[in-house]
Amino acid sequence: MEHFSVRIQISEASLPSIPSWLAEVAAFAQVLTHEEILKAIQEQVRFARARFGLYDLIDFVVVLIGYALSGEPTLLAFYERLAPWASPFMALFGRNLLPHRSTLSRFLAALDQSTVEALRTLFQKDLLARSPFSSPGGLFDRRGAQWLVVDVDGTRQAARQRALPQLEALPAPHRRFDQVCAPGYQGRKRGEVVRTRTVVLQAHTHQFLGTFGGPGNGDYRSELRRAVQVITNYATQLALPLASVLLRLDGLYGDAAPLLDVLATGLGVIARSRAYHLLEVEAVKQVLARAPSHVSTHSESGMTRALYDCASVP
Repeated sequence: MEHFSVRIQISEASLPSIPSWLAEVAAFAQVLTHEEILKAIQEQVRFARARFGLYDLIDFVVVLIGYALSGEPTLLAFYERLAPWASPFMALFGRNLLPHRSTLSRFLAALDQSTVEALRTLFQKDLLARSPFSSPGGLFDRRGAQWLVVDVDGTRQAARQRALPQLEALPAPHRRFDQVCAPGYQGRKRGEVVRTRTVVLQAHTHQFLGTFGGPGNGDYRSELRRAVQVITNYATQLALPLASVLLRLDGLYGDAAPLLDVLATGLGVIARSRAYHLLEVEAVKQVLARAPSHVSTHSESGMTRALYDCASVP
């Protein structure tokens, strides 16, 4: 067996690799430019503030879009990975300079709710204006009725806080998390404060129809009403009857009050109820005393579920 010599050459010059997610960002930027969404943001959304220097709102928006597409765990990791390719990244969106992450932090701290709502309205308008799928999808129940399922779910993110020194010689401590987080239900997540985000997802095409956030447990009823408004506009744009749209809700909305907010609009709803006193209603007792209307068995686990059809009960 012949032994070939191996020669290793090392250079001090840095040759960073192209981020794997930059190709997706380039495709996304092309779509935003072609659909004139970037132009609409620059012309229709205004947020003026001192000490922004050479930057405009669109610069910060494209950075956040890139961060969302990259999948990097933190903004710091995103900026470190993007640093060698900052100019090409901004050029994809027709911009020149990448805002420093401290400038982005000050921008996010100063951003007001009216500007956020203007951006939300613009993106929702674009969502309803185009139909990327030939059909919105749907499913059929055992009676042959077709339903369009929309998932409304509240997700929680917990934040951990380090101990702050409290001495008479020091000023009163304050936390930046106080602006966006608050104590609340942590949902098996480690942390001291949480933030709740309500996400509206079209279950068949996987389109995100909206997202609403709030500190702590959030105002889930008002966020649900906003989600219902978005879903109603979506169904109207696609000429879908509201009676065929089914909202899937979890136990957070299992009381009568939030369910009535949905039913009053004519939408269907399926939810995990936490109002166990309904089992004591005489009409429900009579149904539960009979054999179930349908029994389904999972093909793999063997778990069976019994379905009881109950007439409309006030």
